[in-house]
Amino acid sequence: MRYEKQRSASGHSIVLARSSIMMTCRKSQFFRDLLKLAVLRDLGGSTRSDFGSFVFLQVFSKGFRESSRGRDPDNGKSIFKGQEGKTPMLKYMRWPVWSFALLALLPVGVFAQGFVYTNNDTAANSISAYAFDVNGALSSLTGSPFSTGGNGSGGGFYAATRIVVVNNILYASNSGSNTISAFSIDPVSGFLTPVNGSPFSTGTFNDPLQSGISLAATPDGKFLYAGSTGLGGQIATFSINASGALTVAGSPIPSGGAMSALKVTPDGNYLIAPIPATRGIAVFAIHGPGNLHEIHNSPYVLSADAATSVDINCPGNLLFAGGSAGDIYVFSFSSGRLSAVAGSPFSTGTTSNKVVALSTDDVTLFASNQSNNTVTAFAVGLGGTLTLPGYSVNASGSSTIDPNPYPGGLAVGKDGLFLFGADLNSTSSGGGGFSVYGLKGSTPISFVSLTPTGQSSGLQSLAAYPAKSCTGVPLAAPNHPK
Repeated sequence: MRYEKQRSASGHSIVLARSSIMMTCRKSQFFRDLLKLAVLRDLGGSTRSDFGSFVFLQVFSKGFRESSRGRDPDNGKSIFKGQEGKTPMLKYMRWPVWSFALLALLPVGVFAQGFVYTNNDTAANSISAYAFDVNGALSSLTGSPFSTGGNGSGGGFYAATRIVVVNNILYASNSGSNTISAFSIDPVSGFLTPVNGSPFSTGTFNDPLQSGISLAATPDGKFLYAGSTGLGGQIATFSINASGALTVAGSPIPSGGAMSALKVTPDGNYLIAPIPATRGIAVFAIHGPGNLHEIHNSPYVLSADAATSVDINCPGNLLFAGGSAGDIYVFSFSSGRLSAVAGSPFSTGTTSNKVVALSTDDVTLFASNQSNNTVTAFAVGLGGTLTLPGYSVNASGSSTIDPNPYPGGLAVGKDGLFLFGADLNSTSSGGGGFSVYGLKGSTPISFVSLTPTGQSSGLQSLAAYPAKSCTGVPLAAPNHPK
C-alpha cells in the first residue's frame, strides 16, 4: 500500500492512500483500521488544537473515492467521541494491538512533510537523505547514504549548485570523475533509485580545478546545464528523457570564466552564471532545444567584489546576487538585461555572503555568512530593496557542537516552512552537516537543529524535495535580445 502526504489549502495534513487492490482491501476491517490509524498518526504532528475538525481521508482506486471531514469513510460517523471544544477520545480503541504495531513499521517517509538531500562530495561520492516532519525533526531514510557511482572532490566554491531537483528527479555532480548522477525520487518514501545509465559522463567537459560542477535545470525538466572550471569555464547542455536519463546535446560552450553557481530563470528563457574571477554575471538566452546564446553586454560586471551565487524571484523581474566581500546586489531583470535597483549594493555588515536564496513567497532573502557563521533574513521590499540590517541566527544555534560551521549552500522547500543550510563543519573534529531553520515563527528565521551527515568531507550543497515551484505565478513573456 502506498501513502502520500500532501497539504490542504488551509495548511492541514492530507493523507492519500493508493493501491491497485484497494477495492479488495477496503473490505478488510484491518485495512480500514490501518487507514484510520494513518490519519490519526499524521495528526500527531499537528499543532492545531482543533485537529479533529479538518481531517481528510481520500481513497482513490479505479474511480472510487471516499472523502470525509473528520469522519469514518465507512459509515460517516465521527472518528472521535466528544464535541468541538472538548477533549476528543478515540472511538476505535478496540483496534487490535497488532494494528498499532504494524503501523509503527510503516516507512519513515509515509508521514514526512518533505525530504532533504545532500551532495556529500566525498571521494567515493554519496547522497545523504532525510525526511523532515512539520516540526523540522529529521529521520535518516533507509538506504542512506546512496552511492552516486562517481567521485567527489571535497572542496571548491561554497555556492556551487552541486545538487538539484527537477520534478521527481535528483541530479548530483561528481567533480572528481566529471560525471553527473541521476536518481528518481519516490514521492512518498523519499527513497532514491539510480536512473538507468547513471552516472552520466560529461564528455569533453571537465572540472580540472575541482571547484564543483554546478547544475541547473529548465523548469519543464527537458534540459540540464552543467558549469565547469575547465578551459576558462564551460557550460555543457544535456537533454533529459522521460526517465531522467541524460544525453549530451552538442558541444560545451565557453562561459568566460569558472562559474560558482548556475540558475535558470523561472520562465526557462535564460541561464544565469556568476563568474567570480571577472566579477561578472553572465546571461545566456535559451533558444530552441536547449541551445545557449550569450546576450549582448553580458557579462554584467560588479563594482567591487565578485558575485558568488544568484537567485531570481518567481515573476522573473528581480535578480539577487551574493557578493564575496559581504554586499548583496539586487537587479531588475528584463529581456536578459540587468539594471541595479536603488540602494544596490546593500551593505550587510559582514565580510562574506556567499549564497543567497529567496523564500517560497519571494518576500524574504536569506544569505549565508561564513565570516561570522550566521544566516541572515532580509525583508524584500517593493522594487527589490532590502531592509537592513536583517535578522541573523547562528548556524549552530546555542549548541557548542561546532562554533564554526561555515554555512554555505541554502535550499527552501515548496511548503516554505523551513530553510536548510549546508555546513562545512558539523563537529569540532570536522565532517559536514546541515542546519534546519524555521520560517513561520515569531521571527523571520529561527534555528531548529544542526545534523552531522556522518561523512568525512565538508558539506557545501543540498536540495529540498518537493522543491520550490513558481507554477501559477505570472511570468514575463519570452523576449530574447540578440
